[in-house]
Amino acid sequence: MANIVELEINNKNRWVYFTKYRWVAHVGYWIWVLLVGTLMVVTVPITPKVILHHFILDNLIIASFFYIYCLFLIPYFFKRNKNATFWLLVVSCILVFCAIDLAFSENFVRMSNHSFPKGYTLKDKYFDNLYGYVLNFLIFSVILFFMEKNEETHTQLELDKEKMEIEQVKLDLLKTNISPDFLMRSLGQLKKSASNHEESTSESILTFSDLLRYRLYSNKKEETRLTDELNALQSFVHFISLNQTENNLQVVLNVQGESTNKCLAPLALVNILEPFCKAVSNQPVSLQMILLIDDAELTLEMDYSLRANEILLADLESYGNNYKQLNDESIKFRFENCEDERCLISLTLPLFTC
Repeated sequence: MANIVELEINNKNRWVYFTKYRWVAHVGYWIWVLLVGTLMVVTVPITPKVILHHFILDNLIIASFFYIYCLFLIPYFFKRNKNATFWLLVVSCILVFCAIDLAFSENFVRMSNHSFPKGYTLKDKYFDNLYGYVLNFLIFSVILFFMEKNEETHTQLELDKEKMEIEQVKLDLLKTNISPDFLMRSLGQLKKSASNHEESTSESILTFSDLLRYRLYSNKKEETRLTDELNALQSFVHFISLNQTENNLQVVLNVQGESTNKCLAPLALVNILEPFCKAVSNQPVSLQMILLIDDAELTLEMDYSLRANEILLADLESYGNNYKQLNDESIKFRFENCEDERCLISLTLPLFTC
């Protein structure tokens, strides 16, 4: 697996200067070389033979050096932080290819208008050719640098997009997170109710179905209508009351304020009730819920008539962390066990105009 990943990275590094239309820059560079080095300087008519010698053969060796540089030296040495080896090979290649180019030009390239001044020694010719190599190498390196910056920007945009998608998935999971324990317990209660042919069975099934459906359709929303959230919360309370003999939990919900034309984060109220359904008690327990609706925020005060155990406290803390992540720090959530064996919970959520 590691070899496959390494091969993929090597392949991407090697061809980074040719993908995403970057090959156009290479074409543009060689067209510029053709114009400046051939078409604008030759004094004879432009023929295929002139193009062959003045452009193709004259630039064949330096082009070989350029593409060894960007297809081999950069990905296998520079990008692997082998800097000393990289620069040693670059300098060596420039010196060697410059000598090869000089020999190749002397024996195979027939230039119509280019000749060295009289009295030029082989050393003079070599250093004249080396100057041209270094100058063109710098121009080519600048082109590759801007290609690299473009790839870096593109990669960063892709990473940012992937991070946003991952965060959105996490937030969706937070919103629709249903405790497996609560789900199995509820299904077990429905099964038992159906087996005993209780009159409330069909109503319980429909109420539980409505609650699950609301969870399913709310997970992709950034906000939901407060009236819909309250209806789902009341359905949840009703479902708990239908199974009160099994869970020993009595929930009393009191809503004060106007809920129309107001929105909030989806499932914020529904999810906070779930931990209390998991905390099954051997004795009757009451949960008083007072919901105060103002213009810009919603306040929920909860009074649980039993001291919260470690599991319930952990679930409440997880709820607070999750919804602070969903709503930044605009949510205010606190809970505490009181000396008189009660647990008090306070929740403040921001409201938006629909």
